Amino acid sequence: MRAVVYAEFGGEPRVMTVADPAPTEHGAVIRVEATGLCRSDWHGWAGHEPDIRLPHVPGHEFAGTVAAVGSRVRGR
Repeated sequence: MRAVVYAEFGGEPRVMTVADPAPTEHGAVIRVEATGLCRSDWHGWAGHEPDIRLPHVPGHEFAGTVAAVGSRVRGR
């Protein structure tokens, strides 16, 4: 899939091809149709968020459709 990725804090984000994600057994993969970047994404890019591991794909405010679910996901 194509994604915006930065490999270093404060570095130039680049559009790259990355591996397709797979859901965890209790998780889901969303085919993202639209996303936005917010101030917390900027803080991550700037290196202010200790939980971010590099390389990183920013954007946690997204909309899309469910593409896959994990083996232990039940219901709708």
